[in-house]
Amino acid sequence: MFTWLNKQGVRSSDGFEVQFTGRFTAEYREGHLYLVVNIEGGGNNTVDFDPACFERFANSSIRNTPEAQARMIANFKAALHFQGLTAL
Repeated sequence: MFTWLNKQGVRSSDGFEVQFTGRFTAEYREGHLYLVVNIEGGGNNTVDFDPACFERFANSSIRNTPEAQARMIANFKAALHFQGLTAL
């Protein structure tokens, strides 16, 4: 379940947030950890993003496991879907 933080971000009841921070960036947050996702608008409410952005949090030196990356990417896509966007 999602709730709006503001016009550019949402919070999940699962404990993560997705916030658009610029024209070509968004942040994915889990508690105090965050990572920056490079995005491009594909038109027609679509968003193209680089999955490699999920390899590690910006404020951590530990690399995320492939399973954690897959979970975070699924979370990111779900947040986009809630906002009426489709991930490419």
